Amino acid sequence: MTGLGSLEIAAQPRGREITIRLAAESARVGLAAGYSIPKFGGAEAKTWAAADDGAVYAGLDAMLVPKGGSGRNWRASMAQDVAKGRRSEIEQMNGHVVARGRELGVATPLSSVVVNLVREIDAGARKTSSELIEHALTAARS
Repeated sequence: MTGLGSLEIAAQPRGREITIRLAAESARVGLAAGYSIPKFGGAEAKTWAAADDGAVYAGLDAMLVPKGGSGRNWRASMAQDVAKGRRSEIEQMNGHVVARGRELGVATPLSSVVVNLVREIDAGARKTSSELIEHALTAARS
């Protein structure tokens, strides 16, 4: 939804925050569903799920800060679809997390906002923008 690559998102605190919060919601839903979730993004699902704890969040945040000269500024497949004007897989990915969260009683406020924003982008009603990070984080807290 941002048009940014992975390093551009991880280079800014709010970019890391949206990454951590989305991963936390997804991990909570997966764990509540009883899924066996492999380690992702460098941490166990239980760690991501506990991101509301300040110390856990700080550890995840530090882990996501790009190290000097590290990695590529890649775009996930959904970001590539959006950039090329193709319909995204938002419903099958974050939309699934939201739907399962609703079924299981697990809150997914940020994922819900992101799904709606990407739906608008898919429909051509909204453009990608780095400002959508702040918009999503603010809207999810309302």
